[in-house]
Amino acid sequence: MKNRLEKTQVLEIWETDEEKELSVGDLKYKYYIIARKQVSQNPPVVIINKEKNWQIELSRRVISEWRIKSRTRERILSIQLLDTMIEEAKYIKTTKDTKNTPGIDSVSYFEIKCKINGKMFKINITIKTQVLNKRRFAYYFSATEI
Repeated sequence: MKNRLEKTQVLEIWETDEEKELSVGDLKYKYYIIARKQVSQNPPVVIINKEKNWQIELSRRVISEWRIKSRTRERILSIQLLDTMIEEAKYIKTTKDTKNTPGIDSVSYFEIKCKINGKMFKINITIKTQVLNKRRFAYYFSATEI
């Protein structure tokens, strides 16, 4: 796993030679195990977004959504830097929860650009806030090639 943050503040993720030998399924499984260990901590892993100074928990849901929806090598690799992406992402907006999910007050959106295997991606991160305790947690993130 070779990653770096350049002076231009663009996160980069590169697949290693060993990872290139893996099938998409095996690559996803490798990062699923790593990600699951990261979010299965007690207390939960908390990332502070620099722009909003919000404490955002990594949740099992964000890993579950990633696992279900990741079909490309780049999307699979993106999970490596989820914590850094949340920390550095730019705030876009906050809205009411349009799905009226019980216990959810609002949904906030962030974005950041990231280079994965030399291709530029826009990462959209969705954060949900609970009503009672105002706990914020990472719910979903997508990686769209630019």
